[in-house]
Parts: sequence; C-alpha cells; structure tokens
Amino acid sequence: MKKNVLVALYESSPAQILIALLVNAFYAAVLGLSLAPSAWIVWASAARVFGFGPGSGSAARGLAGLLGGAAKSAPGFGSFVLLGLAGGAAVFTYFLWGAIFQATLVRLLSVGIKPGRYPKVSSVTLRWLVYSGIYNISTRTVLPFIPVSWFITAYFRIIGAKIGRNVFINTPWLNDAYLLTLEDGVILGGNAEISCHLYERDWLHLERIRIGKDSLVGTGAYVPPGTDIGERCVVGARCYLRKGTNLPDGSVYTVIAGLPARRAFGIEKGRAPLREGRGE
Repeated sequence: MKKNVLVALYESSPAQILIALLVNAFYAAVLGLSLAPSAWIVWASAARVFGFGPGSGSAARGLAGLLGGAAKSAPGFGSFVLLGLAGGAAVFTYFLWGAIFQATLVRLLSVGIKPGRYPKVSSVTLRWLVYSGIYNISTRTVLPFIPVSWFITAYFRIIGAKIGRNVFINTPWLNDAYLLTLEDGVILGGNAEISCHLYERDWLHLERIRIGKDSLVGTGAYVPPGTDIGERCVVGARCYLRKGTNLPDGSVYTVIAGLPARRAFGIEKGRAPLREGRGE
C-alpha cells in the first residue's frame, strides 16, 4: 500500500509541484539557518557603526534615521574597515558553522540507508534526493573554499566517511561519503569525483568505495560505486574507472600512450615498472 501511494504521488503533476515547493522551502530554511550566525555578526557590526539596534531604541527608528540622514556625522573610514572585517568574519563563520550544520543534516537523513539497489519510487530514494540537495548546497557555497584543510576533512567525517591520517582532500565531490573509506595517506586531486551512488535504468545503486593507503586519485578522475583501490595505487588525471573495479596494490590506472597494450596492462595491474632500464 505504501508503495502504491508513492507511485501515485510520483505520477501526479500537482503532487510533484507541491513536493518540489516543500523540498525547496526546506533547502531555503537550511541555508537560512546556516547563515544565521553570520547575519548576526553583520547586524551587530552595522548597529555599532550606524548607531541603531538595542542600545539606541528600536531598530526601525535607528534605520529610519540612517536612511533619512539623521546621523550627526558620516561614518569614518575606520567604520567601514570594521564592517569589512565583520563581513570577512561572517564568511568564515558560515564556512565553519555551515559545514557542521549541513553535514549533520546529511548524516541524520542518511542514517539506516545501506548499500543496495533501490527503485526510483521509494522512501530510500526520496531521502537520498533530499540529503543530496543539502550536500549540493555545501558543494557550491562551502566546500570549494576549504579544500585540503581540517574543515573539509571534518565535514566528511561528520557525514560518516572513514578517513585515516594524513589524508588530503582537494575536491568537494565525495558523494554519499558515509559509504566511503579513505585509508592513511590518501590524496584526492582537484575536482576528482568519488561517487558511492549510480542511477541507471530507474534504479538507485548505493555501494561502498575503499581507497587504500598511500594511493592517489588524480585531478578530474571519476571513481564509481563498488570500487576497491588497493594500497600505493595511482588513478591518473581524468581517468574513469568502471563500476566495481578492483585495483590490486601498486596498480597504475591512467591513459598511457605510445606503449604496447601488454605493457600498458601490466603497468595498470602493478606487474610492470613505469620505466624500463636500470632495474626500474
């Protein structure tokens, strides 16, 4: 019966419109709550500079006086320096609080979702869509500004990713990170995409990904669900792995031109050195 209700909602245009409005209103609320501490910093600084706020009667009177030119003297340059610093502090606060708040929501919405295959009309797929929308807010407003830092590592740890020591994350694109394991010394290059989900033929596929110790995923590479990358592996820039790929320890997976196919295959599987000669 539950499935029939979901299917009916999915096939109803008015229901789709209503659900889209509600979900996007929810996203707007999430963004607003993420910005609340930053808004307070800007408001408190503006109140100090322009003389409105709790210390000068009603905010409406203070603002009306400002717009009406009631201020006795124009603010000096130092006041605008204060506002600029407050703006910077507000941005920094959003990076910190926004990352924690949004990651926590993703974690809560993904609780109980296990690897598997789910139809497009299901409660799991609906939850996946909602938390993916929150994650998309993060990828556009927070994560691109805090790469290779404690902040981005903490963000994905809050979501549930298992991250070892000395891991460097230079990409915001770790989709469904609660299914991801990054062992010690892993490096993820700029805009590499590690995706624990795949949507095909009206089914949502969620699978774990493991990247072993001291492995490198190059810039712009794509690692799909179900992939297991061994230790000391290299996935070259712009490479696309196939779903369910299993790379043995020491593998090098990259676009190699000018080499015989057998040698290129041996390099990818870690059975041949990158260079020939001098015992390498």
